[in-house]
Amino acid sequence: MRRRVAPLLGAILLLWAIASLPVGAEPLSDGVYAVEYELLQGDSDSVSIANDYFEKPALLKVDGDKQVLQLTLNHSKWVQELEVHSGDGFADAKVVAEDEEADTRVVELDVDGKLDEPFPVKMHVVIDELEIPYDHAYTVRVAVDADSLKETNQEWIDSVSTGSTIWFWIATAIVIVATIFVAMRLFGSKK
Repeated sequence: MRRRVAPLLGAILLLWAIASLPVGAEPLSDGVYAVEYELLQGDSDSVSIANDYFEKPALLKVDGDKQVLQLTLNHSKWVQELEVHSGDGFADAKVVAEDEEADTRVVELDVDGKLDEPFPVKMHVVIDELEIPYDHAYTVRVAVDADSLKETNQEWIDSVSTGSTIWFWIATAIVIVATIFVAMRLFGSKK
C-alpha cells in the first residue's frame, strides 16, 4: 500500500508545485493607455499630500520595451523641482507642456522597472500663499495601478508646448503688419 501512496502523493505535490508557479503577465502592446496612480510617501505606503498636486489618470506610452508615463501637475508653481531616477542618481523630469495661466505642467517619467513596482521621485515644493510659507524637499514614490490600464484615444504630447498658441499668432500678425508698413514706406517714398 505504501508503494501506491508514495507515487500518488508525489504526483499530487508535483501538480500543486506546477499550479502555484507565478504566471507571467503578457507584455503590453505598443500604444497609449490611461492608468490610475498614487504618490506614496517615500518611507511608507501612505498616500502623500503631494498626490493632490497631480491630475488622474496618467498616460502610459508603450513602445517596445520602453514605458513612459505622462503626469499632469495641477499646482505647477508650487512644485519647484521634480526629479526622476536616472542611472546612479536623479535628473530633472522632462517637461513636455506647460500652461502658466492654468498653472499646469505635463512631465514625462521613464518607467525603468516593472510597472507595478513603486518608483521614487524627488520633489521640492514651495507654497508662499500660506500664512507660514511651506518649503520642503522630499521623496515620494509613484505607485501605478497596473490593473487599471485601459487603451485610450487621449493625445500623447510629443514636444514642449508653452501656454497658448494665441501669442504666436499675435506676434506673427504684428510682424506681417510691420513688414507691410515698412515695404509701403520704402516703395512709396520712391515716387
